[in-house]
Amino acid sequence: MTSRLCVKGLVFRRGGRIILDHVDLEFGEGEILALLGGNGAGKTTLLRCMLGLLRPDAGSVELDGQPLGTLNHQKIAATVAYVPQAHIAPFPYTVDEVVTLGRLPHRGLWGRASARDRRAVEDALRRMGIEALRYRIYTELSGGERQLVLIARALAQEAKLIVMDEPVSGLDFGHQTQLLVCLDELAAQGIGILKTTHHPEHALFVATRVALLENGSIQQNGKPQTLLTPEGMERLYGVRVEVLTSTNGGKAFVPVFQRTGD
Repeated sequence: MTSRLCVKGLVFRRGGRIILDHVDLEFGEGEILALLGGNGAGKTTLLRCMLGLLRPDAGSVELDGQPLGTLNHQKIAATVAYVPQAHIAPFPYTVDEVVTLGRLPHRGLWGRASARDRRAVEDALRRMGIEALRYRIYTELSGGERQLVLIARALAQEAKLIVMDEPVSGLDFGHQTQLLVCLDELAAQGIGILKTTHHPEHALFVATRVALLENGSIQQNGKPQTLLTPEGMERLYGVRVEVLTSTNGGKAFVPVFQRTGD
């Protein structure tokens, strides 16, 4: 059976205000689902509910058809990896130690690292191009470098599903492109990916499906080429845009505005 993470009718309130209003969303192995929405739309809150880090006021979250609340943390972590927007390590771990933490669901808290664990860590460091950072102190890295380490930790986890909250945050242009190619390769290998993004062109490049979160609910869910249009972007972000197409078919969204004095 292929793994799927699914929310049905999810409602989340904070201070009496509805943040998520009857959200239905799911993704599974082999697909890349891009979740788009403006600042404050509830994207991070939705991810945290899907991972069991927040308890919704109504609705359900299921992993492989089982309520998330009935599964232990090790079972969840063996199936779903999480890459947050930001992370501060409580101790001065080295990069190698942080990435090795991704193996905990497989060997337990007190288990010794096996040859398979080391291979998974080595492969994750190589995929993200951070072998040279192996013995650097994680908390002394730049924000972009720490983000690469967190993604490497998720890869070392060898989970069937990966949930990423703004994974390109802090990454330079080259590393953003490297990550998109990596995600495409992971999906081809059967890994399912859910990622939030403020870059609709990234969704066009790699996503197999996009979901647009507006006013606390999923307003549209479908193919990127169908939903990511100038009209859709204006509705989602409140700005007029035009689409530029490159000679190889790549697309970029450019805001349309009039400079003062023109």
